[in-house]
Amino acid sequence: MRKTFAPLDDMLIERLFQPASDLMSHRLGFGRAAAACFCIDVASLSWIVSRAWGLSDAVAAWDAATAFLDMATLLLGLIALISLRTLFRRASSKQANPLRQVMRPHRAIVLLMLAARLAQFRSPAPADLADLAMLVCAAFALYLGACAERPPLRRGWASLAPAT
Repeated sequence: MRKTFAPLDDMLIERLFQPASDLMSHRLGFGRAAAACFCIDVASLSWIVSRAWGLSDAVAAWDAATAFLDMATLLLGLIALISLRTLFRRASSKQANPLRQVMRPHRAIVLLMLAARLAQFRSPAPADLADLAMLVCAAFALYLGACAERPPLRRGWASLAPAT
């Protein structure tokens, strides 16, 4: 899997997400970690919306077992997304990004889940749309988290001299 997915993964990072990360950093002032954390926050909100439909149906039908499983799935997903957000905030930006190599299997799994979700996407229900939004935002967060920070702008000696 590494030999087949690595070129696609590198191409997505270098050609799509690194320029997008640089553009967000330059135009909006978002750093790599802030953009990835924002995507994780949107993914968390989408996850809550996608699971709320089934949970509310189970509670309305007084089905305690299904409600418990839906609540456990909701909490487990939120814990995973929050821990991923914490990881993005702790990743150092002073050297090469360690998340690029370490998170490659995670990016592969999320892309496979996204492709499988799109393949079975025939009649969209609101919960299905929220689940798809969660997968898209999680994929964006994983790829933005793997990008390198934009280097600081270098200034010449003329810009450091006081204006007269």
